[in-house]
Amino acid sequence: MWTFFPKILYEQFKFFLNLYFLVVALTQFIPQLRIGYLYTYWAPLCFVIAVTTLREFYDDLKRYWRDREINSQRYHKLTPKGRVVTTASQIRVSDILIIEKNQRVPADLILLRTTEKSGTCFVRTDQLDGETDWKLRVATCQGLTSNEELFDINGSVFAEPPQKDIHSFVGKLTTQNSDSETKEDPLGLLLSFQRKS
Repeated sequence: MWTFFPKILYEQFKFFLNLYFLVVALTQFIPQLRIGYLYTYWAPLCFVIAVTTLREFYDDLKRYWRDREINSQRYHKLTPKGRVVTTASQIRVSDILIIEKNQRVPADLILLRTTEKSGTCFVRTDQLDGETDWKLRVATCQGLTSNEELFDINGSVFAEPPQKDIHSFVGKLTTQNSDSETKEDPLGLLLSFQRKS
Protein backbone atom coordinates (compact mmCIF):
# COMPACT_ATOMS: atom_id res chain seq x y z
CA MET A 1 0.00 0.00 0.00
CA TRP A 2 2.86 2.39 0.82
CA THR A 3 4.32 2.12 -2.66
CA PHE A 4 1.06 2.06 -4.61
CA PHE A 5 0.41 5.83 -4.80
CA PRO A 6 4.00 6.91 -5.54
CA LYS A 7 4.26 4.26 -8.25
CA ILE A 8 0.91 5.09 -9.84
CA LEU A 9 1.69 8.81 -9.85
CA TYR A 10 5.11 8.15 -11.38
CA GLU A 11 3.56 5.93 -14.07
CA GLN A 12 0.94 8.59 -14.89
CA PHE A 13 3.22 11.60 -15.00
CA LYS A 14 5.95 9.95 -17.05
CA PHE A 15 3.58 10.41 -20.03
CA PHE A 16 4.22 13.74 -21.69
CA LEU A 17 0.57 14.86 -21.93
CA ASN A 18 -0.19 14.19 -18.26
CA LEU A 19 2.98 15.98 -17.21
CA TYR A 20 2.19 18.87 -19.56
CA PHE A 21 -1.31 19.33 -18.07
CA LEU A 22 0.13 19.12 -14.55
CA VAL A 23 2.64 21.89 -15.32
CA VAL A 24 -0.08 24.04 -16.94
CA ALA A 25 -2.37 23.50 -13.92
CA LEU A 26 0.46 24.43 -11.53
CA THR A 27 1.13 27.65 -13.45
CA GLN A 28 -2.45 28.74 -12.75
CA PHE A 29 -1.47 29.34 -9.11
CA ILE A 30 0.70 32.25 -10.29
CA PRO A 31 -1.61 35.27 -10.69
CA GLN A 32 0.34 36.73 -13.64
CA LEU A 33 -0.04 33.46 -15.63
CA ARG A 34 -3.63 32.64 -14.68
CA ILE A 35 -6.06 32.21 -17.57
CA GLY A 36 -9.56 31.44 -16.37
CA TYR A 37 -10.65 29.47 -13.32
CA LEU A 38 -8.48 26.90 -11.50
CA TYR A 39 -11.09 24.15 -11.71
CA THR A 40 -11.01 24.24 -15.53
CA TYR A 41 -7.44 22.91 -15.34
CA TRP A 42 -7.47 20.82 -12.18
CA ALA A 43 -10.84 19.06 -12.56
CA PRO A 44 -10.02 17.19 -15.82
CA LEU A 45 -6.51 16.29 -14.62
CA CYS A 46 -7.77 15.02 -11.26
CA PHE A 47 -10.59 13.08 -12.96
CA VAL A 48 -8.17 11.29 -15.32
CA ILE A 49 -5.71 10.49 -12.49
CA ALA A 50 -8.55 9.30 -10.18
CA VAL A 51 -10.07 7.00 -12.81
CA THR A 52 -6.66 5.54 -13.67
CA THR A 53 -5.79 5.07 -9.99
CA LEU A 54 -9.08 3.28 -9.28
CA ARG A 55 -8.59 1.00 -12.28
CA GLU A 56 -5.03 0.15 -11.23
CA PHE A 57 -6.17 -0.44 -7.63
CA TYR A 58 -8.89 -2.82 -8.82
CA ASP A 59 -6.40 -4.70 -11.04
CA ASP A 60 -3.93 -4.98 -8.16
CA LEU A 61 -6.67 -6.23 -5.85
CA LYS A 62 -7.72 -8.90 -8.36
CA ARG A 63 -4.07 -9.93 -8.79
CA TYR A 64 -3.68 -10.16 -4.99
CA TRP A 65 -6.74 -12.42 -4.68
CA ARG A 66 -5.55 -14.60 -7.58
CA ASP A 67 -2.07 -14.88 -6.04
CA ARG A 68 -3.55 -15.84 -2.67
CA GLU A 69 -5.66 -18.53 -4.29
CA ILE A 70 -2.72 -19.95 -6.24
CA ASN A 71 -0.34 -19.78 -3.25
CA SER A 72 -2.78 -21.70 -1.05
CA GLN A 73 -3.08 -24.66 -3.45
CA ARG A 74 -1.80 -27.90 -1.94
CA TYR A 75 0.93 -30.13 -3.38
CA HIS A 76 2.69 -33.30 -2.30
CA LYS A 77 6.36 -32.96 -1.43
CA LEU A 78 8.62 -36.01 -1.27
CA THR A 79 10.88 -36.13 1.80
CA PRO A 80 13.10 -38.88 3.22
CA LYS A 81 10.24 -39.64 5.65
CA GLY A 82 7.65 -39.93 2.86
CA ARG A 83 5.01 -37.65 1.34
CA VAL A 84 4.19 -34.37 3.01
CA VAL A 85 1.38 -31.99 2.02
CA THR A 86 2.55 -28.41 1.47
CA THR A 87 1.12 -25.23 -0.02
CA ALA A 88 2.55 -23.55 -3.10
CA SER A 89 3.79 -20.62 -1.01
CA GLN A 90 5.91 -22.98 1.13
CA ILE A 91 7.77 -24.54 -1.81
CA ARG A 92 11.51 -23.90 -1.63
CA VAL A 93 14.49 -24.54 -3.90
CA SER A 94 15.52 -28.24 -3.84
CA ASP A 95 12.07 -29.50 -2.84
CA ILE A 96 11.03 -32.65 -4.69
CA LEU A 97 7.38 -32.32 -5.69
CA ILE A 98 4.99 -34.98 -6.90
CA ILE A 99 2.88 -33.51 -9.68
CA GLU A 100 -0.25 -35.48 -10.60
CA LYS A 101 -1.99 -35.66 -13.96
CA ASN A 102 -3.75 -32.40 -14.96
CA GLN A 103 -2.24 -30.54 -11.98
CA ARG A 104 -0.72 -27.08 -12.53
CA VAL A 105 3.00 -26.78 -11.94
CA PRO A 106 3.52 -24.27 -9.10
CA ALA A 107 7.12 -23.22 -9.86
CA ASP A 108 10.06 -23.70 -12.21
CA LEU A 109 10.76 -27.43 -11.97
CA ILE A 110 13.09 -30.03 -13.42
CA LEU A 111 11.42 -33.27 -14.50
CA LEU A 112 13.27 -36.01 -12.60
CA ARG A 113 11.07 -39.10 -12.97
CA THR A 114 7.71 -40.10 -14.43
CA THR A 115 5.48 -43.12 -14.10
CA GLU A 116 6.05 -43.83 -17.79
CA LYS A 117 8.85 -46.36 -18.39
CA SER A 118 10.19 -44.28 -21.28
CA GLY A 119 10.59 -41.26 -18.96
CA THR A 120 8.47 -39.00 -21.11
CA CYS A 121 5.50 -36.84 -20.32
CA PHE A 122 3.52 -34.12 -22.03
CA VAL A 123 3.06 -30.68 -20.49
CA ARG A 124 1.10 -27.60 -21.46
CA THR A 125 2.76 -24.21 -21.15
CA ASP A 126 -0.29 -22.02 -21.69
CA GLN A 127 0.37 -20.05 -18.48
CA LEU A 128 3.89 -19.28 -19.67
CA ASP A 129 3.66 -18.59 -23.39
CA GLY A 130 -0.06 -18.87 -24.20
CA GLU A 131 0.37 -21.99 -26.33
CA THR A 132 -2.19 -24.68 -25.51
CA ASP A 133 -0.57 -27.55 -27.40
CA TRP A 134 1.18 -30.36 -25.50
CA LYS A 135 4.99 -30.39 -25.37
CA LEU A 136 7.07 -33.53 -24.88
CA ARG A 137 9.51 -33.53 -21.97
CA VAL A 138 11.95 -36.27 -20.93
CA ALA A 139 12.96 -37.01 -17.32
CA THR A 140 16.61 -36.58 -16.32
CA CYS A 141 16.74 -39.32 -13.63
CA GLN A 142 14.44 -41.94 -15.12
CA GLY A 143 17.03 -44.70 -14.62
CA LEU A 144 16.47 -44.79 -10.86
CA THR A 145 14.43 -47.71 -9.54
CA SER A 146 12.49 -45.75 -6.90
CA ASN A 147 11.71 -42.21 -5.81
CA GLU A 148 13.67 -42.70 -2.59
CA GLU A 149 16.90 -42.99 -4.61
CA LEU A 150 16.51 -39.31 -5.53
CA PHE A 151 17.79 -38.44 -2.05
CA ASP A 152 21.02 -40.37 -2.70
CA ILE A 153 21.97 -38.18 -5.67
CA ASN A 154 24.92 -35.91 -4.99
CA GLY A 155 24.47 -33.14 -7.49
CA SER A 156 23.75 -29.54 -8.29
CA VAL A 157 21.77 -27.59 -10.85
CA PHE A 158 22.95 -24.57 -12.79
CA ALA A 159 20.23 -22.43 -14.35
CA GLU A 160 20.65 -19.11 -16.11
CA PRO A 161 18.96 -16.06 -14.58
CA PRO A 162 15.41 -15.24 -15.75
CA GLN A 163 15.23 -13.61 -19.17
CA LYS A 164 12.58 -12.37 -21.58
CA ASP A 165 13.26 -15.04 -24.23
CA ILE A 166 11.17 -17.95 -22.91
CA HIS A 167 12.03 -20.21 -25.84
CA SER A 168 15.68 -20.68 -24.91
CA PHE A 169 17.14 -21.94 -21.67
CA VAL A 170 20.68 -22.71 -20.54
CA GLY A 171 21.04 -25.10 -17.64
CA LYS A 172 22.80 -28.25 -16.55
CA LEU A 173 22.50 -30.97 -13.94
CA THR A 174 25.85 -32.01 -12.49
CA THR A 175 25.92 -35.30 -10.57
CA GLN A 176 28.68 -37.19 -8.84
CA ASN A 177 28.60 -40.95 -8.34
CA SER A 178 30.21 -43.00 -5.55
CA ASP A 179 33.50 -43.20 -7.51
CA SER A 180 33.69 -39.36 -7.55
CA GLU A 181 33.07 -39.31 -11.31
CA THR A 182 31.29 -36.16 -12.41
CA LYS A 183 28.57 -36.29 -15.04
CA GLU A 184 26.94 -33.22 -16.60
CA ASP A 185 23.57 -33.36 -18.32
CA PRO A 186 22.22 -30.26 -20.05
CA LEU A 187 18.69 -29.39 -19.08
CA GLY A 188 16.64 -29.13 -22.23
CA LEU A 189 14.50 -31.03 -24.67
CA LEU A 190 17.18 -31.47 -27.34
CA LEU A 191 19.59 -33.39 -25.13
CA SER A 192 16.82 -35.55 -23.74
CA PHE A 193 16.09 -36.84 -27.23
CA GLN A 194 19.78 -37.50 -27.81
CA ARG A 195 20.13 -39.40 -24.53
CA LYS A 196 17.08 -41.47 -25.29
CA SER A 197 18.33 -42.72 -28.67
